[in-house]
Amino acid sequence: MKDIYRKNRHSGQPMAIKNIDLIEFSGEFNNLWLDRLITSLYIVLSVTLTIISLVFAIGRTF
Repeated sequence: MKDIYRKNRHSGQPMAIKNIDLIEFSGEFNNLWLDRLITSLYIVLSVTLTIISLVFAIGRTF
């Protein structure tokens, strides 16, 4: 049985990347998730601290 793929050679080029512009875009896109994570954590922390301070303020008035 003959191997039909024996003439295939590795080209050294990645399969998924066709243009250098795509590499730069994906690099910028990878940083966006970190910005969203930091923003989400900031919002959650701010809301949590606001609720805790409201609970303490209401608790002291009664």
